[in-house]
Amino acid sequence: MPSPNSTLEGIVLNSVETGESHIILSIFSKKNGLSKVLLRTRKNVRFNSPPDFFDDVELVLNLPKDGIGLPFVKDFKVLNKRSELATSHKKFKTASSIARLFLDNGADLQFVDPFFKLLQISLKFLELGHQPNCIFLKTLFQFGRLEGLAVKESWLISLSDKRRRVTKHILRTKLEDLEISEEILPELIQSLRNWLNNETELRC
Repeated sequence: MPSPNSTLEGIVLNSVETGESHIILSIFSKKNGLSKVLLRTRKNVRFNSPPDFFDDVELVLNLPKDGIGLPFVKDFKVLNKRSELATSHKKFKTASSIARLFLDNGADLQFVDPFFKLLQISLKFLELGHQPNCIFLKTLFQFGRLEGLAVKESWLISLSDKRRRVTKHILRTKLEDLEISEEILPELIQSLRNWLNNETELRC
């Protein structure tokens, strides 16, 4: 958790109203991983438009005087907006699924930097318009590998020959060069999700 009066840069993954004048922002940062901070929304005119989902933000934080509770946002700056993600239902739904993956599993990561890079890259490719299901499958697989899980040695091997060939092609091919039928992708994603949920501690 960031120290008092510190600056935190990261990506907004969630925003939840609490009371009449505050929201809790969930931020994933390169330095701190998953953090929650409290933002006042109504008493200060500048805060009437809080950061949006998937924005890159820079936050100036304070802890309460008694040292109890969430860090409080004194000031913030939106460094980058990913407005393109809201132009397509599939893009936004996939971005939300990726955010949920990080929200559910990003609190106790040992090495944060590679996960932060994975999040950045996944959102970037979504913005560029590549196949959302391909992006999510690659993200889910890579998240498992970064956690040291046997997604390649166990899950991939367990697939039928046809599914294994398709999956290897997806994982090895650059997104800009992929042309995969959408029909098989949900099955592969669900298969990987089931394996991760049943065989590991990840929540997917």
